[in-house]
Amino acid sequence: MNLYQYGGAPLMIVGIAGCILSLLIFSTKNLRKNPCSIYFIAYNTANLCQICTTFLQAILAYGYNIDISIASIYFCPFICYIGYVFDILSPFYLILASIDRMLVTSRNARTRQRSNNHLAYKSVICGTICWMLFHIHIFFFFRIIEIIPNYYICYSGSITYLTFANYYGLTKTIIIPILMLICEVYTIKNIQSAHRTRVIPLSTIGSNVLNNNARFKDHQLIKILFINVTVYIIFNLFPVIVAIYNQINYYQMNVFLTSLSHFIYYIPISIGCYTNLIISKTFRNKTKTLLLCK
Repeated sequence: MNLYQYGGAPLMIVGIAGCILSLLIFSTKNLRKNPCSIYFIAYNTANLCQICTTFLQAILAYGYNIDISIASIYFCPFICYIGYVFDILSPFYLILASIDRMLVTSRNARTRQRSNNHLAYKSVICGTICWMLFHIHIFFFFRIIEIIPNYYICYSGSITYLTFANYYGLTKTIIIPILMLICEVYTIKNIQSAHRTRVIPLSTIGSNVLNNNARFKDHQLIKILFINVTVYIIFNLFPVIVAIYNQINYYQMNVFLTSLSHFIYYIPISIGCYTNLIISKTFRNKTKTLLLCK
């Protein structure tokens, strides 16, 4: 309760400010021409929505014992739905950005050509629609349940569905970091290979010759992606451990560890902007220009 009361609101404010600033930076004319920036725009949009909905709901529930999910029979499945959707969309966009950087650092010119704005917009739109449709089942299984007299929660009454949801959550928390690591390893190998053979691999439109500014921008976006993926994986280690523990001890779930893991989960999506400021010179310069209204 103290964690969410005293730490929830500051982290939420920091996260909202950071997401808005990141959206403004990646939407600038020079950066939004890069497909990786499109993925970062989608990523920060999902983070902002997640902070303003599910994180706010968690702060009210854990910190102030105000459960808005039971305010209405319609709001119960809706709040669960958006929680599941934004929970998968945020890392999904990071994986797309990782794939884009893996393509753009390839030595093969045709492979580099696949990194383009058209594919980026198509991937974001189609992926978002698919995940929204995939989670539509939540509306049919979540409802307000009275577990003891005059005490209601938003939950599913189906044991089979709860088992599916638990295994789905566990699988997701394990597979997502693995996919991110695979993409980053291949990207690093591509960069090292390019340095050894003196081939210019960084190309957002597939051309073999780029000016220094374009190469510098690609390099900065790769650094931003690496730090975001690293922070995501580090802060998701604890939720993964807790999820595995709860799955093993299904009938003795540790509520404190679960609520703590939920809080830790929101840290990487709230501090992304500030890690970008530390790691990227381009991001710092764009932020300075924006704040000074130049």
